[in-house]
Amino acid sequence: MRDQADQLRQIVSKIQNNKKDDNTSYARIITITSGKGGVGKTSFTINLAISLAKMGYRIVIIDGDFGLANVDLMLGTSSRHGLREVITGQMSLEEVMVDGPYGVRFISGGSGIKELVNLSTTELDLFLQKIDELNMMADIILIDTGAGATENIIKMVLAADEVLLIVTPEPTAITDAYALTKIISASRRDVVLRLIINKAENINEAQGIFDKFSHAADKFLKVKIKNLGYILEDSHVPKSIKEQVPYVLGYPKCQASRQVRIVAGRLLNEDLGDTRHNTGMTSYIKKFLSLFRAN
Repeated sequence: MRDQADQLRQIVSKIQNNKKDDNTSYARIITITSGKGGVGKTSFTINLAISLAKMGYRIVIIDGDFGLANVDLMLGTSSRHGLREVITGQMSLEEVMVDGPYGVRFISGGSGIKELVNLSTTELDLFLQKIDELNMMADIILIDTGAGATENIIKMVLAADEVLLIVTPEPTAITDAYALTKIISASRRDVVLRLIINKAENINEAQGIFDKFSHAADKFLKVKIKNLGYILEDSHVPKSIKEQVPYVLGYPKCQASRQVRIVAGRLLNEDLGDTRHNTGMTSYIKKFLSLFRAN
């Protein structure tokens, strides 16, 4: 455990020395997804966001679930407005943002994401000008998709240059995650795919799942999967969800909190000195819309 703590301190120190100039690059867009529901994706997203914010980064979460507002529910907040109001010109980005712990900000995507497809050229240009403001507000934007492999979710994933795929030891979760990886790899060979093993009983189980998954992806899909880490089963996680307090805040010394901080450090460390994936929200939206228009 001490070795992991030392590793994290070294990573954070390196990150702080290399932190980007806010005026020189776009926000880093990372989509977080899963093959099925119930794998702890949204809880992981929130706790990852807070961990990144505590390391000095400005973080925005966009809830991309078309039906459920899970992010604000887990944060114990309420968001009556979202991207829909920005798209229709009723409100600004600042007005629809909800403030969370340690400066993490949250935007409800919901049905607004679907409405992008129906915008006229003029309306889209105005919206893109507004969404571009996120580059001045955030260093990293985490897009929490819905679960599964529906058409809309796949498009949200394919529009990103970086994807975090959450999987648990449950056989159906592994199978569905592999199916989603197959779809992603068939359409985009350049996307960076990172795997997080959640709810594993121990380190050996987590490593075994990654080894089998990455081997199958490499052999049959010709895709290289990066191992971002694991969050072992921890009773503090479901407890924190019931209490609507992220476990990195409610139980900062618990096993899950320590492990998500290590994942956050690794995620940042991998991006140091490499800004080719930091294309900003405007580029993401354009890619997302092009996928709809290609059909």
